[in-house]
Amino acid sequence: MQGLISIEVAKRCTRNLVFVLTTPAFGFQGMAQLQSLFSGADQWLHHSASGNWSLCSPSTFANLNVSDTNILDLTASVQENFTYVPPWYAPAPYSEPVPNLSFCNITVSYTHPGWNDTIVTSIFLPTNNWNGRYQAHGGAGLATGGSGTIFLSLINGLKQGFAVSTTDGGHTSDLIELSGTTMPWALLSPGKVNWPVLVDSSSLALHEMTIMAKNAISAFYKEPTKYSYFFGGSQGGRQGHMYAQQYPEDFNGIVALFPAITWSQLMAQIAWGSFVMDKEGVYPPTCETGAITQAAILACDPLDGVEDGIISRLDLCDFDAHSVVNKEIDCEGTPSKISKGAATIAQAVWDGPRNANASFAWYGYPRGSDISGMEGPAATMCTKNEGTGITACEPAPMNIGQVWFRYYVQKDGDSSIRKITHEQWDNLLRASIKEYEAVIGTSSPDLSGFKRAGGKLITWHGLADSMVGVNNTVEHFDRVAALDPQVHDYYRLFLAPGIGHDFAGLLPVVDINSYIVDWVEKGIQPETLRQKGVDPKGRPLERGLCSYPKVQHYVGGDSTKAEAFTCV
Repeated sequence: MQGLISIEVAKRCTRNLVFVLTTPAFGFQGMAQLQSLFSGADQWLHHSASGNWSLCSPSTFANLNVSDTNILDLTASVQENFTYVPPWYAPAPYSEPVPNLSFCNITVSYTHPGWNDTIVTSIFLPTNNWNGRYQAHGGAGLATGGSGTIFLSLINGLKQGFAVSTTDGGHTSDLIELSGTTMPWALLSPGKVNWPVLVDSSSLALHEMTIMAKNAISAFYKEPTKYSYFFGGSQGGRQGHMYAQQYPEDFNGIVALFPAITWSQLMAQIAWGSFVMDKEGVYPPTCETGAITQAAILACDPLDGVEDGIISRLDLCDFDAHSVVNKEIDCEGTPSKISKGAATIAQAVWDGPRNANASFAWYGYPRGSDISGMEGPAATMCTKNEGTGITACEPAPMNIGQVWFRYYVQKDGDSSIRKITHEQWDNLLRASIKEYEAVIGTSSPDLSGFKRAGGKLITWHGLADSMVGVNNTVEHFDRVAALDPQVHDYYRLFLAPGIGHDFAGLLPVVDINSYIVDWVEKGIQPETLRQKGVDPKGRPLERGLCSYPKVQHYVGGDSTKAEAFTCV
């Protein structure tokens, strides 16, 4: 875990709103970048409405109930002069508090009769600057949503005048669950999956949140929302694609970033590095795998026509990790060499999961991604025995993959998938796909309903993502395009050089909200997305992301400027 902060709320608040925010590896690593994502939103505010403060009471929202649910508790209270305090690690200009936020805070707890579940949905309605739009926010890691996981994006939507909402999907959204260390809510008992909570958190509670939020908007403002949007990344990206596939009329526009789709295969992708380490009996220190990553960047950086420390043409990069075996490196101040074992692990992580017969099972991570960084797929933790002088290393990836297989496939939270046979590994993946694809897989290429509804979907995915491999998203887009050659009319994918998981990286995408709004409300199709940041040497850098399958290529001039590149 990288950080823990609190949000302080004005003392007038009648409901205690103390939010715990996190920066989990599988959630929002680069949260400070979020303000740049929303920075241009004010330019297209076209509607301003105010809710009657006296209507911010439970009686106004008595009819929020949706079919087959029972409301257990509903509160509504005015939050006036709310002050958002950014996390301590937020750099300028993102480090200033956001004061004077006023909104109606609605919290609904409800259940499905006979399911023994409890879902908490939060809806925030601006009291003086509603822009006529509704924006739902997705979750992170194993968390469906909830204020603790996505408040940094939610507060920006609220600031821009959106009515916003989030749901916990029937289980808590705390720090531990985000990273996947444990998921006690997954099982009713060893061997017995808690199916209601899985269905709630995968899709149903999200759809119900949307219905409740739209009903609340109509009740409070005395008019319906003009446009509805969804914003999410990682787990939230999966949720965005879920909406397009299963509930195509819920939103006019969806921003679904670095999506955790093809869920079971993604869990295998995350856990694969640890499995190979155990299989080979090799646990290389991060200095070795990190040096291999840097060698890959050095080799593949020039493939787009310019050397800037960023791999833009991943499609042309076939660097072999074994080509740098025995290369001399510095390992925390000690001269060392890249071992064959380290090359084997790095190459396996790039190649992705393979079956026992060496056939393809799923994709790996991109060359150039930080596979040995914190909770990366090839990360290790090493401890030196001061008595013997021997250093021993163990895998230290994000736990979410292993925990998924323990709880949902082996159906025993105390079980382990460490040091199993390759055949057992294959069986785990096959069983997960068979049992859960229809529930949480979110990989259907059929977006015909979304197309008929007039919806628009934007996805971008970092080419240096070491949590959710970019080929997961590319493979899905290719299948959608194979089914419908007119896919670009409603779904655009952009591949982002220099960006890792979430918003971490050198070149964040700027103001994603304006692109989806312009497409939905003005019919302006996004051909490029603007990136603005710094290169590895700290120099200002701008690029224009290309609509897939087009890619960036250098045509000449100042390589720090977007106009020096074209889409080919």
